[in-house]
Amino acid sequence: MGLATGVVAGVLVLLGAAPPVASPGPTVVTVRGRILTLDSALRSLDLELKLDPGSASKQVVLLGEDRSITPLFRDEITRALFEDGRLRNLRAELHGRHYPGVPYLKVTSLRVEHDGQLQIPEYFCEVCSISVRAPQICPCCQGPMILQMRPDRR
Repeated sequence: MGLATGVVAGVLVLLGAAPPVASPGPTVVTVRGRILTLDSALRSLDLELKLDPGSASKQVVLLGEDRSITPLFRDEITRALFEDGRLRNLRAELHGRHYPGVPYLKVTSLRVEHDGQLQIPEYFCEVCSISVRAPQICPCCQGPMILQMRPDRR
């Protein structure tokens, strides 16, 4: 403990306040299940809840092998899961971080089942030989990009 931290902690004790407690960091996890929208996951669990169809059909979750629902943060890594319906209802393995008190998973890498193997989805331009993580037009030639699955080379 540095001098300044020790002084602050001492003053807080004298004032009757507890010293600040460092919040625990994220937990690194690997989860397996199926990629679904929230409304599809709830139906899979036979839960007929009346939710706003606009939001429930857009929120992507992992329906775990243990039947738990884990909502996913939408970011660069998961954008394809939110935007490309072909990646839904597939078996998947997600690596990520769970933050204390936050139900959402921050995905750091993902693989989905294709041809019986877990593979990495990517979007590829055959003209420019560029691949990206999410569906879009090619940043080079402005042409179409196709979804392909890349074997994991771990």
